[in-house]
Amino acid sequence: MQALIWVGTVLLVAALTHIGGRKDKSSSGPSKQSARQQLCDGACVIALRFIHLGVNIHRSFQEWVQSSLNQAGLDVHELLEGDDNEVVAVRRQQMADFLTSLPQRPVHLAVILPEAHEDIVNDVEILCASSLLAKVPRLTVYIRGEVIKDSAEAISSRLRKSKIAARAFGSTPRIDLNSGNDHVEHLGVDTGRIPDAELEERKPDIYVSLWSRNDSYPALSALARELASQTQCGLLDAKRVDEEFIKNRLADPSGYCHPDLVVLVDDLACLPEFPPWQLQNAEMVQLSTSNAVDGLGGVVFSALVRYAKVEKRWGK
Repeated sequence: MQALIWVGTVLLVAALTHIGGRKDKSSSGPSKQSARQQLCDGACVIALRFIHLGVNIHRSFQEWVQSSLNQAGLDVHELLEGDDNEVVAVRRQQMADFLTSLPQRPVHLAVILPEAHEDIVNDVEILCASSLLAKVPRLTVYIRGEVIKDSAEAISSRLRKSKIAARAFGSTPRIDLNSGNDHVEHLGVDTGRIPDAELEERKPDIYVSLWSRNDSYPALSALARELASQTQCGLLDAKRVDEEFIKNRLADPSGYCHPDLVVLVDDLACLPEFPPWQLQNAEMVQLSTSNAVDGLGGVVFSALVRYAKVEKRWGK
């Protein structure tokens, strides 16, 4: 965008100079073009060439993304099939190289799934593997109902021995799974041989959170009741309760930032009670698995490519 503004400014100055040059030429009679006129013509030529180059670069980028996505779709499909061989491994590495070479990638990816989702355990595994392949260190999966929290034990068991996640990462990944109430499980490591203090300090390869509507407005209500109770009992000075205090109480205990990218997997453009304070810095993309290259894996990769082309303005 800044480059286009610069080119537009150059063209405007060149046009004004050209008009001025024509007036000088008409007043001085037939003569050689002035140095100013020659400079104007040169600036116009350079500006037009820059525009032409920019259009060609954009078109080449679009073609590269499209061809890479087609290749990525085949790789994702074979990755999720379960069979592995040298050819699949090479294509998987090509896809990983493509994803990590994107101009920008989110640090925190949030995926909103429809409430009618059936196989939530398999969905979380696929999303985790896709995030590991793209080297996204934080994944949040949100479903409005409590089915995702009720399936936390099954999700933990699946991720603990996930072959898909291991293939996507290249080895057994260290996964931290937060299923609510600040309960974090450390998966992919031999927890019996590592002291608890050292285990807490180890940085996971991916941090996975399971959110439901209870992490949204009910969480705010619970916090309000807690602060009111502490104030009444004299345990908390009411003057301390300001915006910064509330922000710190709602902060993610894992230390990660709010989502950079929120992917809505639904045909209906609606955020079903997703925590609103988590959307302050997020880019939102709506996609459907019916139109994706390869199910949820294709949704993640398509969203990452879109995010790579986003110009963040931070509200400006």
